[in-house]
Amino acid sequence: MNKQGTKFTPWTWKATGAACSFSGGILAALIGSVLTASTWILGAAAHPWVRGLGTVFLILTIPLLILAGYCMDWMERDRKKSDVAESINRERRRILH
Repeated sequence: MNKQGTKFTPWTWKATGAACSFSGGILAALIGSVLTASTWILGAAAHPWVRGLGTVFLILTIPLLILAGYCMDWMERDRKKSDVAESINRERRRILH
């Protein structure tokens, strides 16, 4: 009897890093946009630190999204390696039997 299944690991640290980085990047972009827009509406003189904080959040968006992409690529690369190793092992078992 040939039982083939897929190895399903829902939460690895790579998946967690990708999810947190992606949601953090989106959240940073939203917060940065709201803070920057509020300085346009209220004026930068009302709260001078809000403008700087909005800029920091907008700049943080880029590295967080890059990190999320890196983690997703890493997950995909590891899955392809395990698929190749699984097919090699399957071929070896077929030859031996």
